[in-house]
Amino acid sequence: MKKSLLTKGIVVGAIVGGALTFFDRDTRMSVKSKLRKVNRKTTFLMTHPSDVVAEIRNQYESMSTLMLKGFDTALDFINEFQSIVNQIDEKKKR
Repeated sequence: MKKSLLTKGIVVGAIVGGALTFFDRDTRMSVKSKLRKVNRKTTFLMTHPSDVVAEIRNQYESMSTLMLKGFDTALDFINEFQSIVNQIDEKKKR
């Protein structure tokens, strides 16, 4: 029962706190501006789905290229490290 009361208190507090912040004109204007921006972006996404898919593809390709370069660098580092370890082992054997 306590957990349920705590959750209800948090929800009610968030709602009341959120409502109180709307008494500030700057906050209202900021929220209104951000909602308009989200509306424009959502409208664009809904009316131009092929652009969205192309952008996702481009981002995926860019990220893949970056990851491959990172993997290549890591492999080069590992190979260099292995070479150093092998040299040390050869010196120990002598």
